[in-house]
Amino acid sequence: MDIVLNKITKRYKRDKREFTVLDDVSITLPHGKFTVISGDSGVGKSTLLNIVAGLSRPTAGKVYYGEKEITSLGDEDLSELRTGFMGVMTQNCELIPYLTLSENLKLAYDISVKSSEKNSFSEEESSAGATSFAAELLDALGLSHLQNEYPSSLSSGEIKRAAIARTLIARPELVIMDEPTANLDRKNVRAVLKLLRKYSFEGTTVIISSHEKEAIEEADYNFELNFSEN
Repeated sequence: MDIVLNKITKRYKRDKREFTVLDDVSITLPHGKFTVISGDSGVGKSTLLNIVAGLSRPTAGKVYYGEKEITSLGDEDLSELRTGFMGVMTQNCELIPYLTLSENLKLAYDISVKSSEKNSFSEEESSAGATSFAAELLDALGLSHLQNEYPSSLSSGEIKRAAIARTLIARPELVIMDEPTANLDRKNVRAVLKLLRKYSFEGTTVIISSHEKEAIEEADYNFELNFSEN
């Protein structure tokens, strides 16, 4: 199903001033494709992704997942939708500090499987399948040798790549990531984009924000946001 944003506006108030971050934005994010939301820093890319994921509500406008309007859902329903259907990565890539990298992935997998009957892994399947897939993800992202390490011993780039693996571990139908390649070296940028492209080829809807030329070139679609007049 396509995701349709219809006349999305988002305003914030700070002291006595009102700021318009998004102004009457309409866009269709096609099912099973790789879409990049691009634009300068501060233009509203993160705000737009948060609205698509149901993490933030627009001041005006509606978001549709197919025929279903999600902007009218309550917080509990939105949370269930995210947990069972989406993989969402914000710019906050923190891992649970007292769990190893592989344990962080396993926990994310367990939570998603318990909340969704539509996941590629059912509850009846042994954890061996999830463990095998986690190993594939870690290998693709150059993290295999760190699977038993705790977050405190990882670099910021390693934590970001681990957060990407955690987002993908339950094979969500919709992947939303905010700047997943930011501050990574070129080798790891390519590895991340290759992995996301693989997901979209398999039918997953992938939506990321990025200002990277390489990401824009890799994607099926690029939607460039421009600054609103405040």
